[in-house]
Amino acid sequence: MKEAYRCVYMEDALVVKSLLDSAGIQSRLLNGDMMDVNPFFSASVQGIQILVTDEDWEDARAVVADFKTRREG
Repeated sequence: MKEAYRCVYMEDALVVKSLLDSAGIQSRLLNGDMMDVNPFFSASVQGIQILVTDEDWEDARAVVADFKTRREG
Protein backbone atom coordinates (compact mmCIF):
# COMPACT_ATOMS: atom_id res chain seq x y z
CA MET A 1 0.00 0.00 0.00
CA LYS A 2 1.20 3.50 -0.83
CA GLU A 3 0.13 6.89 0.43
CA ALA A 4 -1.91 8.72 -2.19
CA TYR A 5 -2.86 11.71 -0.02
CA ARG A 6 -2.29 13.16 3.44
CA CYS A 7 -4.24 15.95 5.05
CA VAL A 8 -5.05 17.50 8.42
CA TYR A 9 -8.83 17.67 8.22
CA MET A 10 -11.16 14.68 8.09
CA GLU A 11 -13.48 16.58 5.75
CA ASP A 12 -10.77 16.71 3.05
CA ALA A 13 -9.95 13.04 3.56
CA LEU A 14 -13.58 12.01 3.12
CA VAL A 15 -13.93 14.02 -0.10
CA VAL A 16 -10.77 12.49 -1.59
CA LYS A 17 -11.81 8.99 -0.50
CA SER A 18 -15.18 9.53 -2.17
CA LEU A 19 -13.49 10.68 -5.39
CA LEU A 20 -11.25 7.63 -5.36
CA ASP A 21 -14.24 5.35 -4.75
CA SER A 22 -16.06 6.97 -7.69
CA ALA A 23 -13.03 6.28 -9.88
CA GLY A 24 -13.12 2.61 -8.89
CA ILE A 25 -10.01 2.89 -6.72
CA GLN A 26 -10.25 1.21 -3.34
CA SER A 27 -8.62 3.18 -0.56
CA ARG A 28 -8.08 3.03 3.15
CA LEU A 29 -8.07 5.87 5.69
CA LEU A 30 -5.49 5.87 8.45
CA ASN A 31 -5.61 8.67 10.95
CA GLY A 32 -3.39 9.72 13.77
CA ASP A 33 -4.65 11.18 16.99
CA MET A 34 -7.80 13.16 16.22
CA MET A 35 -8.56 16.38 18.03
CA ASP A 36 -12.20 17.37 18.28
CA VAL A 37 -12.49 21.12 18.58
CA ASN A 38 -16.25 21.02 18.10
CA PRO A 39 -18.67 18.47 16.65
CA PHE A 40 -18.35 19.94 13.13
CA PHE A 41 -14.57 20.27 13.04
CA SER A 42 -11.87 17.70 13.65
CA ALA A 43 -8.19 17.65 12.83
CA SER A 44 -5.42 15.11 13.05
CA VAL A 45 -2.14 16.02 14.69
CA GLN A 46 -0.20 13.45 12.63
CA GLY A 47 -2.28 13.78 9.50
CA ILE A 48 -4.84 11.54 7.89
CA GLN A 49 -3.40 9.21 5.29
CA ILE A 50 -5.23 7.73 2.36
CA LEU A 51 -3.59 4.53 1.20
CA VAL A 52 -4.13 2.71 -2.08
CA THR A 53 -2.65 -0.41 -3.61
CA ASP A 54 0.64 -0.11 -5.44
CA GLU A 55 -1.15 -0.87 -8.72
CA ASP A 56 -3.66 1.98 -8.23
CA TRP A 57 -1.18 4.54 -6.93
CA GLU A 58 -0.58 6.43 -10.19
CA ASP A 59 -4.30 6.65 -10.97
CA ALA A 60 -5.00 7.74 -7.40
CA ARG A 61 -2.36 10.47 -7.61
CA ALA A 62 -4.08 11.77 -10.78
CA VAL A 63 -7.41 11.94 -8.91
CA VAL A 64 -5.71 13.74 -6.00
CA ALA A 65 -4.00 16.21 -8.36
CA ASP A 66 -7.36 17.02 -9.95
CA PHE A 67 -8.89 17.52 -6.50
CA LYS A 68 -6.11 19.91 -5.48
CA THR A 69 -6.42 21.89 -8.70
CA ARG A 70 -10.18 22.30 -8.33
CA ARG A 71 -9.91 23.18 -4.63
CA GLU A 72 -7.32 25.90 -5.27
CA GLY A 73 -8.98 27.27 -8.41
